[in-house]
Amino acid sequence: MDNQNRFIIFLVSSVLIVMGWYLVFPPPVPQEEPATQTTQTAAPAVSTEAKASTKEQTAEISNVKKVASSRKTQDVPATEVNIETDDYIATFSNQGAVLTGFQLKKYLNRASKKFSQLVNADPNRPKPFSVNYAPLPELNQKSFEVIGSSKKLSKNGDKAELVFKYVDNNGTVFEKKFGFSHGSYMIDFNISVSQTGRNSLQASSLAVEWADTLGAEENTGTNSRTGGYRVATLAGEKVSSETAKKSQDSVEIASSVAWTALADQFFMAALIPDSSNGGGTARILRDHNAFLSPTSDNPNPGVDKKLFAPRPVLVFAGKDLRNGESFQRKGQVYFGPQDYKILKGQNLGLENVIDFGMFGFISVYMLSLLNWFFTWAHNWGLAIILLSIAVKLLLWWPTHNSYKQMAQTQGKMKEIQPKLEAIKRKYADDKQEQQKQTMALYQTAGINPMGGCLPMLLQMPIFFALYSTLSHCIELREAKFLWLGDLTLSDPTYVLPLLMGASMVIQQKVSGQMANQAAGQQKVMMWMMPIMLTWFSFQWPAGLLVYWVVTNILSMVQQKVVNREIQKAKKKDEVAKS
Repeated sequence: MDNQNRFIIFLVSSVLIVMGWYLVFPPPVPQEEPATQTTQTAAPAVSTEAKASTKEQTAEISNVKKVASSRKTQDVPATEVNIETDDYIATFSNQGAVLTGFQLKKYLNRASKKFSQLVNADPNRPKPFSVNYAPLPELNQKSFEVIGSSKKLSKNGDKAELVFKYVDNNGTVFEKKFGFSHGSYMIDFNISVSQTGRNSLQASSLAVEWADTLGAEENTGTNSRTGGYRVATLAGEKVSSETAKKSQDSVEIASSVAWTALADQFFMAALIPDSSNGGGTARILRDHNAFLSPTSDNPNPGVDKKLFAPRPVLVFAGKDLRNGESFQRKGQVYFGPQDYKILKGQNLGLENVIDFGMFGFISVYMLSLLNWFFTWAHNWGLAIILLSIAVKLLLWWPTHNSYKQMAQTQGKMKEIQPKLEAIKRKYADDKQEQQKQTMALYQTAGINPMGGCLPMLLQMPIFFALYSTLSHCIELREAKFLWLGDLTLSDPTYVLPLLMGASMVIQQKVSGQMANQAAGQQKVMMWMMPIMLTWFSFQWPAGLLVYWVVTNILSMVQQKVVNREIQKAKKKDEVAKS
């Protein structure tokens, strides 16, 4: 269970506890003026999962753990080729024709302040574009001939192509061809197998493998881990997701897939088969340990021996080859940021890789609104404040009416207080009957003890949607606001968490809740929520806390407005009676 799910369960449980509390311990009679109560908080495809035997794992997994000293000497010397655009620098090695580096030029690593590197340099870890093809074993350790050279693409329309060619002793020609375009995170690939020798090749699947990480994990200081690696796969119009597990069980998705993608908090690599030549299926492997979560004391802790991270493999069907015959398998890879606008523009459903949670349909609109506000404010912190105001205005009238309803409820509670005391005395030894008679009295008097919980219930889906949006919105990464250096990181000064906790306490005072809580246990309940949420918020993204603090301030303003309306109505009634 990830941190976001734990957080949602905590808030839902808190709401249920508060509701249950008001059922068991109804609000006491106000000593003076009635005041309103406010309680403010802010599909998977079916796949067959079977444990692979050691022999099967050996056949499936690229033999990338062999060090360079054990490779056979080839005629082609080792070399690297770079393709650079305004967005990235891609580095390929002819040793296996794999991707050994991919630096994003527009996104810095927040620890090193250098370009974000999405390929782990560890030679013992699998590399992007590794290939497993049974007739040519150990392809990923072979030296390929390179056709093409390093190139920098600097303007729209610029393209580049790299070809890596390997010929074995039996005349089998294996080629990997890659295509690049300026202004795009898409990389085209075309893998072809030709048989020029006398020997024939039996049909065998051709698997294009990806790595199990997206570079070195960053220590974000929040409960949204950058390295919480998962694999999302779109097959049959449904998206399935695989996360780290304590076992090495692999997953086979036999139906034709639209894409299978490795993703973390902000970046992703999506393997997209070309459907024009048969498409492909997917396999999710867990053959390597997942990284441990880094800390400020140990930013590079190594591997977690208890968890195994998933990584995607795109599987193409092969064919029998005789002399002069060949086949090819094509596709694309989107390798870059989880930018909703860019992903949506690919028209491949890649935007579904972004983990917006159970209220994703709301998150999409919140993200669009946030981006719209940014076009006016030109600052993401100000855009979040404007979004907070917009959400508050959207919920203004339901919340406003709920506050008034609670004020009326408190007035009715004052009227029936003698009857409540009589029920407590009469059924002092029978709590169940006491509760039954109390609820019957509420019904007769037209009292709904949970009426004040409506604002919380209305805001919970929006808050959860905003939590996911602000945690995964790559636009906020490295966005500065006031003293905050990055709105996706926690507040290093703890100012925002303390402001949030203080605003919750003040809000309760404005609503009159604390003044009316006579029982000691109820006072504990009123203090417990702000204290617990403040503690949890130390690891929330700063952008989320900006939203919450502003929302609390706006709620206090609304409560003041409601209080004045109630006072005016009371004076009007007094004048009418006199």
